[in-house]
Amino acid sequence: MGSIDDALLSDVYAWAVAQRRVSMEEIPCLARELGCGEDECRQAVTELVDRHLLTPDTDGLVAASPEVAIAALVCPRESEHRQAEIDLMAERGRTAQLRSRLAALKPVYADPRHQGAAAGVDVLDDKFAVRALLTNLTAACEKEIMACQPGGGRPPAALADALPRDLALLNRGITLRSLYQHTARFHTATQAYAETVLAAGSQIRTVAEIPGQMIIIDRQTAFLPHRDHRFGAIVVREPSIIDYLCSAFEQAWNQGAPYQTGPTAARVAVTEMKAAILTLMGNGLKDEVIAKRMGLSVRACRGHIAGLLDQLGAHSRFQAGVIASRTGVLDPKDDGA
Repeated sequence: MGSIDDALLSDVYAWAVAQRRVSMEEIPCLARELGCGEDECRQAVTELVDRHLLTPDTDGLVAASPEVAIAALVCPRESEHRQAEIDLMAERGRTAQLRSRLAALKPVYADPRHQGAAAGVDVLDDKFAVRALLTNLTAACEKEIMACQPGGGRPPAALADALPRDLALLNRGITLRSLYQHTARFHTATQAYAETVLAAGSQIRTVAEIPGQMIIIDRQTAFLPHRDHRFGAIVVREPSIIDYLCSAFEQAWNQGAPYQTGPTAARVAVTEMKAAILTLMGNGLKDEVIAKRMGLSVRACRGHIAGLLDQLGAHSRFQAGVIASRTGVLDPKDDGA
């Protein structure tokens, strides 16, 4: 049964106030006076009872003041809200006090006199702790964020989550440089993300192989993958390690090609990717390892390997490597696929 129109409720309530006392037997008369159906009148009376505007009496229903209804329905809720606000303010106070007490220990942690062998390196197993710390440091970023994103295209949900954050960083004037693998050029969701952030001033390059997943904030803090926990992280602040990681990023960045999605760029990317696959084949790596390093599925990787053997007329991986090294048939500068 749908909700009764407020105008009808007002009319029925006005009739009840005028009559002072209402019984269900009077519904037909009321319906005729108001020019509506009896079922609508009954529903309106029921709703007025629920709202405490009509109260049961020995002889029927008696009209009650809106103040009575407010006291019965609204005041308890307002009281609950006030208590909830008091509890929330108290909890916020406790949280702020905890933050202040923990922050006061930062100088102790940073003091070289108190640092041991693992100084400047934190191990986070919990994904929520990783996300919270990354969010806080990203929001406080002052200059630059460098990121390596291996594995080809990123999940659409991760890109949707990253897009507003990255656009906000770019709007603040933060330099945002991201390294992807060539396979990301052919991932629809990653293409859409890349086009949006590139238009906002981001810088993206792709390479055949990537050093590994890494995020460096203001050249002061780096997030690296946790070996044993998929969603954990190793947080590095030690200056010498940070310098090394920045150098590794810059080296890979200088070897990368600007992110583009046109046919020519795609041919160059595929050529470089095939050349890298050929090198890994020559090193005796298995299909699964090559696929992981190239950001490909095993099936796609095997397809490329079969195509390379056929293209070179080789009967083995080793022979393919020898032929390619002698002829330069897969020179990355070659625009052929």
